[in-house]
Amino acid sequence: MVRPVSGLHVVILAAGKGSRLGALAADRPKWLLDVGGSPIADRQMAAVAGARERDAASLASVRVVTGHADSAVAAYLGAEDDVQLVHNPRYADLNNWYSVLVALRSIPDAGGGVAVINSDLFAPGPWIQAFLESAASTEHEALIAVDMERQLTDESMKVSASGGELEAIGKVGIEDPVGEYVGMLMARGGALARFRETLEGFEGVAEHADEWYERGVGLTAAEGVPWTVWPTLDTGWVEIDDDGDHAAAERLAAAEA
Repeated sequence: MVRPVSGLHVVILAAGKGSRLGALAADRPKWLLDVGGSPIADRQMAAVAGARERDAASLASVRVVTGHADSAVAAYLGAEDDVQLVHNPRYADLNNWYSVLVALRSIPDAGGGVAVINSDLFAPGPWIQAFLESAASTEHEALIAVDMERQLTDESMKVSASGGELEAIGKVGIEDPVGEYVGMLMARGGALARFRETLEGFEGVAEHADEWYERGVGLTAAEGVPWTVWPTLDTGWVEIDDDGDHAAAERLAAAEA
């Protein structure tokens, strides 16, 4: 185990087009989808602000990776000069592994670690904040947020684990899954270096063009990188991929109100 030596870098992946959402995402990335009267971005940014307010030194930087409708993200953030925009020029033809790689390349010193949050994660702000606080203070080299209670489906990003550490991750071929990955992880030190090396290895290889970055997590876990499972605080979250997911998120927002 290692202790963080500087603040955590937060990366929000907001480059994808969200094609299965049709008109809902035609002029905006999923990060700016309205749920319950406000965009998903409001929740995630409030969680970042809460973690920073709790400990000003805990977060070193915040980056949002843009692609589709990048001008909408810039307009949303406005004068937020403490948030850096990192453009992914290959968002239309490479999967989200490249967004992670572009972000990692933009960070000159990642000694305190990097936390990645999927922009389509609609979840309670307090548990996103709790994850960031854990990621900034943990002695573990890597954390991965997993819902241990959710009923799994064919679409679930399934996780198998042993002794509290991830063994494998994917939508298919995962034996005895313990839960579902929810779209938040952190890595630092040797774990981050190996994760980045793995993603670098995807570049220029046609068979890797459509990989999820979770494939990089699984490959490094198989090599012995210790991805420690961070159980979510509850199952009240939705990954918004289509209209049905958006409706489910609306129901969650209404239940919270």
